[in-house]
Amino acid sequence: MKKLLAILALAALLVPGIVLAQPPGCTWNGDPCIRLGWSGVTQPGIDYRNILPGQTLNFTIRVQNAYAMDPPFVGGWPLSCNTACDVLDTFCTEYSVRQGATVTCVEGFDVPYELPSCYAYDHHIGVKAAGGCNAVVGSKDTIIVRMVYAKGEPAEDCAPECGDCQDPDLRGYGAAQRRLYNADTLIITVVAPTANPIKITQPDSTEVDFGATQAYIPFIIGNAWDCFRGFGFNIKSEGNIGDAIDTTGTVTIIGGEEKLIHAILDAGTAPVCTYDKLTILVWSLAGPTIWYDTCVQIVHVVEPVPVPLFTVPVVTILVLALILAAAVFMRRRAVSRA
Repeated sequence: MKKLLAILALAALLVPGIVLAQPPGCTWNGDPCIRLGWSGVTQPGIDYRNILPGQTLNFTIRVQNAYAMDPPFVGGWPLSCNTACDVLDTFCTEYSVRQGATVTCVEGFDVPYELPSCYAYDHHIGVKAAGGCNAVVGSKDTIIVRMVYAKGEPAEDCAPECGDCQDPDLRGYGAAQRRLYNADTLIITVVAPTANPIKITQPDSTEVDFGATQAYIPFIIGNAWDCFRGFGFNIKSEGNIGDAIDTTGTVTIIGGEEKLIHAILDAGTAPVCTYDKLTILVWSLAGPTIWYDTCVQIVHVVEPVPVPLFTVPVVTILVLALILAAAVFMRRRAVSRA
């Protein structure tokens, strides 16, 4: 008995892939495998990624009908050691989750597609943790993507029960050899954000004209995270230019965008060279973590810059107009004499 087990163990090490019996009702024409998994490189192994609440992680999963080319090689590598399932076949791509993560695919899941032997097909997949913006920090989820056969006449039904002609398939030789399975696993862990998503952009100082009764002082609020869309803000001045202001409001900013807001000062009676200091505070209204940012801007009252009437372009245009008018006048006078 021990000798038999030893022989079986040795055989398992030497045989590159396990060829199973074809289930009833299934037709193994091709050989499904995942060429590029969650990590973006050739398998094997479970892939791990951290994810923020509400964040969508994007992946490109490449599936392949992995018929052997040994020899000749494709791209310098044999794609598989299988020589049985070596023709065009119809497949589906499916997924499963354990804790309710949202998984989307641009090309669609459970949609049959044909692949000739050796051909590959990319799937653009997005993953978002269960709970969205309310995902629990520290929670985990497991997502498995799988390439399966389709069956029926025509082949329209995804059939994971049909198994696989050979799993795993092999790519490469020696130390560079990789095992290509028909499924790949991703484990995500929800983590708290460590970078402040709020950013206030402003000039260090702003000049306003003497006599301006409504001087607009700009502030730009940026939001780097889509879970935060509602923000509160407060802008205060010291009251050196007009009456002191203490303005509070709210603003909605989609993740990745910015919004311009203004403080309004009355500089109608403030003397030239008067300075005032504006302080803005911005905070998130909701979310797993309340973030805030603050900035200070100096406002300076200056003499209005006079707009010169006779600039070089204006003088040039006037001279040309006078020359043309004189030419017209002289021509008419010459005509009248004739």
